[in-house]
Amino acid sequence: MNNLRRNHAMKNAMLLAATGLLIAGLTGCNDEKPATHAVAKEVACETATAELATLPVTVGAVASVEPAVRAHVSTRMMGWVSRIHVREGDAVRAGQALLSIDDKDLRARREQAEAGVREAEAVVANAEATAARFRNLHERKAVSKQQLDDVTTGLERARAGLAQAQAARAEAGVHLGYLNLVAPAAGVVTRRMVEVGDMASPGQPLMYVDQLDRLKVVAAVGERDVSLIAAGDTARIAVTSLDGAVFAAPVARVIPSANPGSRTYDVELYLEHPDPRLRPGMFARVDLTTGERRGVLVPRSALVVRGQLTGVFLADDDGTARLRWVRLGDERDGMVEVLSGLSGGETVVTGSAAPLNEGDRVVTRS
Repeated sequence: MNNLRRNHAMKNAMLLAATGLLIAGLTGCNDEKPATHAVAKEVACETATAELATLPVTVGAVASVEPAVRAHVSTRMMGWVSRIHVREGDAVRAGQALLSIDDKDLRARREQAEAGVREAEAVVANAEATAARFRNLHERKAVSKQQLDDVTTGLERARAGLAQAQAARAEAGVHLGYLNLVAPAAGVVTRRMVEVGDMASPGQPLMYVDQLDRLKVVAAVGERDVSLIAAGDTARIAVTSLDGAVFAAPVARVIPSANPGSRTYDVELYLEHPDPRLRPGMFARVDLTTGERRGVLVPRSALVVRGQLTGVFLADDDGTARLRWVRLGDERDGMVEVLSGLSGGETVVTGSAAPLNEGDRVVTRS
């Protein structure tokens, strides 16, 4: 009996020991490794100060580039286009031939007018001779005063007929001049709307001659903002299709009446001796200055983009790097406005010799 009890006690002890070892093993397998943290390091950096500056208050508008002077070449006479002397893109001088309209009909009319003038001149010559004879006869009392007056009246009528014939000849010559169209001023042929054989009608534009040494920028401003703009205000013009095509120009005038379709007001600016890359019809953005405000600026190189977020690394007083998320405004001349996140005066990192992390020590490059 005692042996049986001893055996049972030994089995219990062994079972308890095995259970303890199993629990200890399981516990050891589930132990978590201690967390590791990135070790802060020193990074050589370039820094700048977030600048609190006076910024312009602007009104933005879409605009188009147009020639300062555009001549719409047209004719006063209807006819077939017989010859075109220039092509689109050609530079022309004032008075240079542009195109010709068939002139057969008008030449026939002018010849008819020439014949009328010759006939009238003959009638006048005969009337003058008759009047001279009647004056001599009247002096000798051979004809009456009434007869002399009738002959004199006939002479005046003949002279009036000659003047009328000469006017008809001149009119035919003027009309012929309308058929040979010339450049009204020096410029460039920027568009041609007819070909040889087309019918030209009075007032119909046949081609455009533009003066490109001076360009006009026309901005469309909404009715809410037009009252803030006046002639002489400073404006910034950016032609977005060209690299670096940013210009400054004063407002020349504000058109006081709105465009019926768009309900916008035209604001005109002029570019003297413009960039040769500019062409009429190009799209532009115009920022019109209407006042001033205070804002914070940082260099473009200070921005850090993480997904959809943008921030800047700040260097604390002790040199520790801190990432600050910001909301940005407009960019100009390599500087970006920070609308929120900075108050001005902070030291921002603009470049680093190695990737910079939160908590690193910023060492300013000498």
